Amino acid sequence: MKKLFSRITAKKLIPIIMIAVILLGVFITWKLNPIDYELYKSDTISYVKAKVTAVNEERLQPSTDTPGRNVGDQSITVVFTEGDHKGESVTFNNILSSTHSVEVEVGTRIIVKCDRPEGVEPFFSVYQYDRSIGIVIAFAIFIAIICLVGHGKGLRAAIALLVSILVVAGALIPAIYNGLSPIAVTLAVCVAISSVTLVLMNGFSAKTAAAIVSTVIGLAASALLYAVIAGILTVTGYNLEETESLILISRNTGLVLAEILFSGILLSSLGAVMDTAMSIASALFELAENKPDIKKAELLRSGMNIGRDMIGTMCQTLVLAFVGSSVATLLVVVAYSTSFNRFMSSDFLALEVLQALTGSFAVILTVPITAFLCSRLHGKR
Repeated sequence: MKKLFSRITAKKLIPIIMIAVILLGVFITWKLNPIDYELYKSDTISYVKAKVTAVNEERLQPSTDTPGRNVGDQSITVVFTEGDHKGESVTFNNILSSTHSVEVEVGTRIIVKCDRPEGVEPFFSVYQYDRSIGIVIAFAIFIAIICLVGHGKGLRAAIALLVSILVVAGALIPAIYNGLSPIAVTLAVCVAISSVTLVLMNGFSAKTAAAIVSTVIGLAASALLYAVIAGILTVTGYNLEETESLILISRNTGLVLAEILFSGILLSSLGAVMDTAMSIASALFELAENKPDIKKAELLRSGMNIGRDMIGTMCQTLVLAFVGSSVATLLVVVAYSTSFNRFMSSDFLALEVLQALTGSFAVILTVPITAFLCSRLHGKR
């Protein structure tokens, strides 16, 4: 009885210890990699939260270019709700155009761009709606629904998601920004995220360990195909849209621009790879538990059959995710009557192909890796 109690206690403590260690690593990484260099910084410009208290006058008319939007200007009075000038009330013109139309009314919460040069009259303009409260509410609803539907597992999923966000924001971005290898850092982050997520959701067991190892090996092995396809397409991180700004950053921080592209692909593929590995591992361990006399070769064959059914949908998920995020760009490409040769040789298409194929390859490789590991673990505790 005492052994059973200690075993149960250990299983409950393992996820807590893992999260504590990972968060400690995030804190240390964040402290060792401060964001000292900023590409553009102005001591006179700030973006401050404010609330509209009056719309004094407005000259608006429907836009002919963007249906549903108005263009023109509004004379508004706002009161700042934060910062050194909290409580201060100012009146200025809010200009609405077809590309930047932030129409306000009394009570609207906005972000005001404040330019206060020394010895010059301050200039104010509406930057955007204040969406911070809306984002918090949206996440609260999301977490509430997860917990309501998933109960205990839903809560653990929410905790895993929070840890993942903290790892990316507190460790991945600062480390890469300050010159550490994006591939090495991203692989470490993927290990941390997959470990916490899978252990929280499924407990610490051989099944979970097999899924974690399969996820990491699948992602690492996809680096080989990435290198091959990137070489064929002559694509590196220098082909990204943000290259000009990133080059300026790299000159001052040591940012390894060439590896950033693969870092993003690894991270965006992690969820699908984890799902594939855990699904196959769960099915095979369940099969082995219900049929203890099953041979390892049969278990491997079953894992491959299950994985083949998953490959199509998972690859579709990744490819469509990348394509879906590029619909706006594709519409612009069509509008400019881009020739076939120009489109086929564009950085845009090369990057999309590289991302979709590398992510899909990670999913495909995860299938035999997971099936093999689970078959080897059969009969072992």
